[in-house]
Amino acid sequence: MRIGIIGLSATGKTTLFNLLCQAGGSHVGHQSPKEPNVTVVKLPDRRMEYLASLFHPKKLTHATTEFVDFVSLTRGAGKGEGLGSHYLSQMRQADALLHVLRDFEDPGVAHVDTTIDPVRDAAVVNTEFLLADLDTVEKRIARLELDLKKVKKDEAIRELELQRRCHAWLLTEKPIRDLPVSADEEKILRGFTLLTSKPLLYLLNIGEVKLGTPNPAAESLRSLAGKDVAVTQLCLKVEWEISQLSPEDAEVFRKDLGLTAEGFSEVLRACFDLLGLITFFTGEGGEETRAWTIPAGATALKAAGAIHSDLERGFIRAEIVNFADLEACGSMAAVRKKGLHRVEGKEYRMADGDIVIVRFNI
Repeated sequence: MRIGIIGLSATGKTTLFNLLCQAGGSHVGHQSPKEPNVTVVKLPDRRMEYLASLFHPKKLTHATTEFVDFVSLTRGAGKGEGLGSHYLSQMRQADALLHVLRDFEDPGVAHVDTTIDPVRDAAVVNTEFLLADLDTVEKRIARLELDLKKVKKDEAIRELELQRRCHAWLLTEKPIRDLPVSADEEKILRGFTLLTSKPLLYLLNIGEVKLGTPNPAAESLRSLAGKDVAVTQLCLKVEWEISQLSPEDAEVFRKDLGLTAEGFSEVLRACFDLLGLITFFTGEGGEETRAWTIPAGATALKAAGAIHSDLERGFIRAEIVNFADLEACGSMAAVRKKGLHRVEGKEYRMADGDIVIVRFNI
């Protein structure tokens, strides 16, 4: 799972990145003006520690997320001005985008547009993405039209019709993620990694004075959000200060501010939910207890393939216990005694929290 962190300058992107990689108080700068920073973060999941206490594995492996901190966007990027096209090309490789929006006042940190308006800033970046996608679609249409003059192919004709629909849709300033398409059409579009097709999380970086109060900007963004778009908020300055404290002092500080969970954990969970992923576990009686991520609705066969291709190829059955049942019963023996241990075939739809043993033969 690869999440791209994007936004205008002076929004708090670097602070978020440093929180995610726990940079020890130093702000990590870009090594090259053309290359983003990358960190791999463990997905927080209390269930892992519970499973470790029952299974006593030698190794505990959390699911991970890769975060890529891109250089700040500027107006004109969508038209390829400056290094814009280079950055946008890299952003296309992300599975989802996390857009940090400034919603705090600080006279010492100038805003690129002087005033603080996160809804306007979101629109600025969305416009650049729309322009970039229009350019991609127009080039593809031109190529298809040229190819069809030489040889008529049904597949190319169908794609041309789809690309023309995309073009018309983008001209109305709507993102591709909201365009109604069939499953086959979605596969075609996936190959073009259009920026406006990607799941998007808006993260409002609020000031401390706004903690615990209604946020009109968040409500405005939620009212504008469409398919695969979510909105959350965080005071990154406070989260950074808390990250420098001891666990005991951090807990007291959080309680004083009315904060109940680590901020970046909430961001991670929001990204995870946005991508429509679920977690399943392996490791009963083994050396390693591990969390795996798969799309919601994936079958036991696909879950086996996520572990290893041999398990998918030689799949016989999956032995399933759900974490909720295990936690309620207190042990695997108690789960089995109550008849909550199941044997499922390859078409079984995996549920979040399933603990699985795959039986296979190759």
